[in-house]
Amino acid sequence: MAGGPLKLWNAWATQILVLSSLGLQIFLLALAGIRRRQLSVIPRFFLWQAYVSADSTAIYALGHISLSSVTRDHKLVAFWAPFLLLHLGGPDNITAYALQDNQLWLRHLQILVVQVLGAGYAFYKRIIAGGQQTMLLLATAFMFAVGLVKYAERTMALKRGNFSSIRSSVKDLPGKQLRWFKGHLHNDDHYSSYIDNDESLLQRAHSMFHICKRGIVDSVIEVDMQKLETETT
Repeated sequence: MAGGPLKLWNAWATQILVLSSLGLQIFLLALAGIRRRQLSVIPRFFLWQAYVSADSTAIYALGHISLSSVTRDHKLVAFWAPFLLLHLGGPDNITAYALQDNQLWLRHLQILVVQVLGAGYAFYKRIIAGGQQTMLLLATAFMFAVGLVKYAERTMALKRGNFSSIRSSVKDLPGKQLRWFKGHLHNDDHYSSYIDNDESLLQRAHSMFHICKRGIVDSVIEVDMQKLETETT
């Protein structure tokens, strides 16, 4: 029994890593919403630990599949490699744990390139060079494309969620919208009849969304109000 755990790891390391990565993804998918609530430190710690461990586990598993020769006889190993790219894309409800994580999008881009190369190497070594069945080849190629798109989508979301990207996308508040907003605030009857129409209210709220974006990046709106006062006088 002295060599039992080591022998077990050598024989089932890939399976254990893939299942661990899948378990972390399911955990994040089910419990990612708790970070928006007022909870104690312990639940938040476990969620943060799962978020950090999910990427590390998937990266380690993908590297193990790419370099290890122990699992050469398992035909589905090549399918697991691009499947792990999908794990690196992460669940949609927790692209980043905190706003500061968005600043690391360049690191994710670098990891994306390295992991795609690793998955491509495993795909070539175990499918193309190994002469596997056509159905497995097509399924692995499709999963590789899906995993690549998902991981690239996450990297792009992190980039666009960065404060500098949000600030650069904020446009000056159009004077026409400001005149509408200012005029209807002073006209209570017209404003009351307008807000009774839910669809119109939703459209107006969407058209003023860039004001909320200004608030996120601490941009000042008073400059636009000064422009409006200058134009109307």
